[in-house]
Amino acid sequence: FAVIASIPNIRVKKQCFIFKHTLMILFFMLKILTHIFNRSKKIMMNLNKLLAVMVIVFPMTIAAFEVTGDHFKDTFKITSVTAHEDGTSFNAESDSAGQYGKVYLTYNLKSSNSSRNSGTWIGYGRGISPEGNLAIGNLMGVWTRDGSIISIKSLDEVTDGINFMQGTMNLISGEINVEVYKVD
Repeated sequence: FAVIASIPNIRVKKQCFIFKHTLMILFFMLKILTHIFNRSKKIMMNLNKLLAVMVIVFPMTIAAFEVTGDHFKDTFKITSVTAHEDGTSFNAESDSAGQYGKVYLTYNLKSSNSSRNSGTWIGYGRGISPEGNLAIGNLMGVWTRDGSIISIKSLDEVTDGINFMQGTMNLISGEINVEVYKVD
């Protein structure tokens, strides 16, 4: 959660109600136990207070978020795909990736389950601006797949700092659409 907190302009959109309702059920179960065990009333009251705080705070920490602020959008074209025993590698390029100019990327996706619909990935990027400035990036993130669309998110260490990236890979069209945000 510390990493997410360092990304600028994160706005909570909605709470995760499943967890909230689960914690509320636990809260009422503790209330019932308090009546059953009158001898340990002080212990049960402290547990009730703790659970009440958890019902309020816990859903907020797992809420969905939206990133806003200065960023650029770009579309990369997948130039090659290599299948490995434990994953897939994608090479892509773009002529106009923000301040980085012409950019070449490699994403190495690894599945975290046998259904191959989610996992982690590492990657590398090289960019050269029109002015001749070289940018080098070490990329790391997570991915999920829904049909032919892979959603990716990452925190990237780049020559000029740290970026948060989110985007989609369309396995049919061969395009990767990304939004890249500068992290303070």
